[in-house]
Amino acid sequence: MRRRRKKKMLLILGVFCLLICIVSGVLIENSRQGTEKDKANEQVFIPFLFREIVYELHPFYAYLSGRGGDSSPIADYLWDHADSDKIKKYHLELLEKENEVAAIEQAVLEEENASFFIEKENKNRESLKNEEEPETKYFINEFCLTAGSGFVSNVESIVRFSFRPEEMKRVSYRKEDLHDFKFVMEHFYTVDASTSPVALNELSELLAYDCSVDKQMEGPHILIYHTHSQEGFRDSVQSDANTLIQGAGKLLAEILREEYGYSVYHHTGCYDIDTRDDAYAKAAPALEEILAQYPQIQVVIDLHRDGVAENRHLVQQVQGVPMAQFMFFNGLSYSNKKGELSYLPNASKMANLALSLKLGIAAKEYYPGLTRDNYLNAYRYNMHYRDKSLLIELGAQTNTVEEIRNACYPLAHILDLVFSGKETYQ
Repeated sequence: MRRRRKKKMLLILGVFCLLICIVSGVLIENSRQGTEKDKANEQVFIPFLFREIVYELHPFYAYLSGRGGDSSPIADYLWDHADSDKIKKYHLELLEKENEVAAIEQAVLEEENASFFIEKENKNRESLKNEEEPETKYFINEFCLTAGSGFVSNVESIVRFSFRPEEMKRVSYRKEDLHDFKFVMEHFYTVDASTSPVALNELSELLAYDCSVDKQMEGPHILIYHTHSQEGFRDSVQSDANTLIQGAGKLLAEILREEYGYSVYHHTGCYDIDTRDDAYAKAAPALEEILAQYPQIQVVIDLHRDGVAENRHLVQQVQGVPMAQFMFFNGLSYSNKKGELSYLPNASKMANLALSLKLGIAAKEYYPGLTRDNYLNAYRYNMHYRDKSLLIELGAQTNTVEEIRNACYPLAHILDLVFSGKETYQ
């Protein structure tokens, strides 16, 4: 009898403590709504154990307080006082959980629309059967070329639709928001749990960086290559390089040359034929050889496709055409476990970040929904060879070749918006 009473009392006490935590969280959340967001020396005194509890209950009490999960006392505290490795880890885990939820919601939405897109694609293919196939010119022996045998692009491709670069922004961001660390992280970035966005603290420095390309200089101006050349898509033919990521690189090179006036060197070396292991190390000597041969190259683009769950479809309708979503990727040479990775130095890291940030902003302003948030990871990924180095994840294995090719047109326009200096975001 006494044991039952004791258990009952402990249960009641536990529920009571839990209610106190929830109510306290709600009160703190509501009280912060009336305060200024950016007090330089603001202090939030929450015992460490309570901070852990608040972290776990964040979605629940944020919902009760009417904030819809937008923020929390612990999140605000972290942005201002992120000096504890354990607290940083908690925040990164929270970001990761939120990203997983968003991915699941997107996958459900895309699955509902999948039948529509498949039916439309089949109709398009049926109608194309009756069309006369236009003449197409391809590289001679383009599959798996060595470093010295690449081409300054002079290709032609089959254009299936008339793309019109967007002239007006669909969304505009305020200058003060683009200089606000919390705003930028929430709207433009996904952070891998292996690293921390410490390099993004200097937003003013990043936004002030000149990302323009001088087309008056002797070309080539841009190098496009593929560390993972064998990455394919839903309907790729593995023996046909034009249906792999290499084909997308060839088309992107053509658009940048023909539509925007850049001289582009498209390198089709293969570094992942037998295995993807050490592909970055294998590609490095070829990159060094090309850049030594053409020191005037100003931009280096490593074009990939992502790998996602098989039920996830990265597609967005633009001008009535299905296009693969893409994202800009950065390596920070910084690990949460090891700190700065001194064995992977990158003197161009800040310049790399400046370029991808500006491209990410331009993409969301002119083509909302077409790009995924810029992704930050721990390692270097051969992005140290030029200040203007990019790693782009164009679609995924669940996209069709057509969706990938369609997306090359707005991607080229976004690149030109920043390379031409039309959009500087300073």
